[in-house]
Amino acid sequence: MEKQTTIASSCLFLLYITTFTVAEVLEAHHHLHQHNIHGSVKLFVFGDSYVDTGNIRKSVSPSWKEPYGITFPGKPAGRGSGGRGPPRFLASFLGIRSPVPYALRKFVKKSKLESGMNFAFGGTGVFDTLVSGPNLTTQIDFFEQLLQQKVYAKNDVVKSSIALVSVAGNDYAAHFGRPGNDTK
Repeated sequence: MEKQTTIASSCLFLLYITTFTVAEVLEAHHHLHQHNIHGSVKLFVFGDSYVDTGNIRKSVSPSWKEPYGITFPGKPAGRGSGGRGPPRFLASFLGIRSPVPYALRKFVKKSKLESGMNFAFGGTGVFDTLVSGPNLTTQIDFFEQLLQQKVYAKNDVVKSSIALVSVAGNDYAAHFGRPGNDTK
C-alpha cells in the first residue's frame, strides 16, 4: 500500500510540474509576442538524456549508434531521446532553431548560437549520478561562463530567454544503486 501511495504521489507531483511548466512557457511566449522580440528569444536547456541533443562524446554514448536517431534526423546524432525531443518541440513552438549542444559551440558559426544553447548531458542529474558527466550545477556554471565571456549579453538573456530543465530519474537510480541504500 505504501508503494502505491508513493507512486500516486509521484505521478501527481509530475502532473503538477508539467502543468506549471506548460503554463510558464505559454505565458513567456505571449509576453515575447507582446514586446515584438520573438526573433531574439533564446532557449537554454539543462538536464539529462531526455533533453540532451549531442553533448556526450561519440566514443562514450550509445546515442551515437543505431537505433538512436533513425526516426529523426535519420541517423544517430547523439540525441539521448533518440529523435525529436522536448528542446526541438519547444524551439519549434517559439519559432527558433533548436539550441546548439554545448559540446559543439566552438565548431558552429556564431549565428547558430543566437537561439540559445543546450547544456544537458545524458545520465546526469541534480547531484552526481552513476554517470560521470556534468551535473546540473556544472551545467549552470557552463552557462555562467558564457555570460562572462560575453557570448550572450546578460540583459538580452534576462529579457528574452526561456530555460528548459529536465531531471528525470538518474538521481534516484544513483541513490538506490549505492551500497547501503535500501531499495524496498
